[in-house]
Amino acid sequence: MSKYLITALVLIITLQAEAQRLNKRQVKRIFDRSEIMQEHFVGFVLYDQEKERVIYEENSQKYFLPASNTKLFTLYAALNMLGDSIPALRYEERGDSLIVWGTGDPTFLHEKFEDQRAFDFLKNQEKTIYLSMDRDGSSVLEPSNWRADINSFPIAANTAQVMGSAEGFRSFPASIAQFIKQDTALLEDKFILRRAKVGYDLNYPALPIPEKFESNVLYTVGSDLTAQILADTLQKEVRLTNIAMPEDARTLYSVPTDSLLKHMMLPSDNFLAEQILMLCSSTMDGEMGIKKAIDHSLENFMADLPAEPKWSDGSGLSRFNLFTPETIIHLIGKIKDKVGDEDRLKDLMPVGGISGTLKSAYQLDNGVPFVWAKTGTLTYAHLQSGILETRNGKRLRFAFMNNNFVRPTAEIREEMVRIMTEIHERF
Repeated sequence: MSKYLITALVLIITLQAEAQRLNKRQVKRIFDRSEIMQEHFVGFVLYDQEKERVIYEENSQKYFLPASNTKLFTLYAALNMLGDSIPALRYEERGDSLIVWGTGDPTFLHEKFEDQRAFDFLKNQEKTIYLSMDRDGSSVLEPSNWRADINSFPIAANTAQVMGSAEGFRSFPASIAQFIKQDTALLEDKFILRRAKVGYDLNYPALPIPEKFESNVLYTVGSDLTAQILADTLQKEVRLTNIAMPEDARTLYSVPTDSLLKHMMLPSDNFLAEQILMLCSSTMDGEMGIKKAIDHSLENFMADLPAEPKWSDGSGLSRFNLFTPETIIHLIGKIKDKVGDEDRLKDLMPVGGISGTLKSAYQLDNGVPFVWAKTGTLTYAHLQSGILETRNGKRLRFAFMNNNFVRPTAEIREEMVRIMTEIHERF
């Protein structure tokens, strides 16, 4: 074989290897070829987990609106502040009385959780139950018609199932039906229940009640109503009190923590996310509150992140949240270290082509998933952050953040999926 042929073969092999090498230049080419990614503010980091180095980054130190990527912060706070099982409630027995304090556990009579040991514990109780709302501190969330209220003792996700007809209304919890009232000032072109800005009323317009009307309605929480709903569901007396919780109050545990976290992460459940931070705050002294859990987590578990997180809520619905792609990458690493098992981390994430918010986004590669990531979507914001595995076995971490686009969100999502799939297939 001539030396020219050998040289040519070496050159071909070198070029083929270069074509398959995952490096900054190759990834940059992928982004440069994307017209969509040139139109708006993009933050991206691709990190090699085995070599512990950044392969490619774009605006990695700029702050972005994270949407539901915020739930990664909630997840990490919970992993640090909650044990293997969720504290369902705190209680103390005093003679013929049982005094109960809520912990913010959102699983109580929640339709997604079959384990109802807290309900069973109270239902089978022969002592007189006193519900103390002494720890029910303020949350940062204003009442709305699209987000459930947050409190220390949520019942049935603080959402009522309302059934109606010309004869009237029924609801679960049953106590809510008494607050359903017609409001002639409510101008709607269709029959709808809308909660009043003040008080517990659920108003409907001056329109005929549809036959077999059914609706899930958010209601306003309050100490007296919570005690009344609890009494109705237990079918026994519950008295409201404001007794301070003693340090040695006993704890009743409910579902495994991972089960609750997975129910938050996969469908991106905003109510569960906010209540999880309330749960975290319940492990501390004094009143409970979302901000209390956030401040504690930032100071004790996240002080080493590369850019200070601007973190305001548990779910990511707030537009006051701001994180950098670099911070997200480091946080995923901290979560991975905390769970101690990448398979456990993957189990907590939506899986491309299989589950959660990524079920219909990605196609499987010969029946095998390759993306495990948390998504996030708000108006003009769409994101994915998590783990990517390539066909050649590279295990990568990524944060892909898109803000200020004017195209339909579906087009941004499709382009993100195309880019991540190309990285998977080529490298």
